[in-house]
Amino acid sequence: MANPIVSRAELAIGGNPMTVKGVIQKTSLLLGLSAITGVGFFFYALMAGLSQGFITMAAFGSMIAAFVLALFITFKPQKAKTLAVPYALLEGIFLGGISLFFMRMYPTVPVTAMCATFVTAAVMLGLYRSGLVKVTEKFRSIVTSAVIAIMLVYVAQWVLSLAFGSTLPFLFEGGAIAIGFSLFVIVIASFTLLLDFDNIDRGVAMGISEDYEWLFSIGILATLVWMYIEFMRLLSYLQD
Repeated sequence: MANPIVSRAELAIGGNPMTVKGVIQKTSLLLGLSAITGVGFFFYALMAGLSQGFITMAAFGSMIAAFVLALFITFKPQKAKTLAVPYALLEGIFLGGISLFFMRMYPTVPVTAMCATFVTAAVMLGLYRSGLVKVTEKFRSIVTSAVIAIMLVYVAQWVLSLAFGSTLPFLFEGGAIAIGFSLFVIVIASFTLLLDFDNIDRGVAMGISEDYEWLFSIGILATLVWMYIEFMRLLSYLQD
């Protein structure tokens, strides 16, 4: 989730300015909470023998709640500090449920997708810090437009799935087109991480309040979750 940079007047609240170290610490905390919650829900559902229907309902209910929180935080960034932990816990439940869903069909996919996600994130961070990739306004505009387009495709897919039990032709049914679309989404998600890193640098340069470290941490968590889900989808297509 690429966080918009709000005006300095709106964000420069509080005493201490934000730092990169602060964002790293808070991102690590949120990732840890999501991971613990996800693993806990994963093994609870597995050991308790919960039905796939209940697991799916819990996972997607958490996803929708997390999405609503993310939208609220986007328009009310000052609430990020209060809502960051609930957001991470909701993402954890979603991750645990969706990972169990994929593992039952493709046992190696969740672990492989997790490794691919963190390797990709490390590569993006290296490219950004080395200066090999510059986040220009044109780059930001293109990536943001692509993210919006992908989200509209997701919404259309969810509507078709819930209302008619069907999918968008070719894009979510496996095969070459679905694999190509999934690869495209992973590339855009990777580029979104670059926007997240640039937003952090901008925030530090503007001297905004350290409370907003939570905002940028939520953005990185959301992007990593998105990338992980798409990696699992791609790997499942490749196994098929």
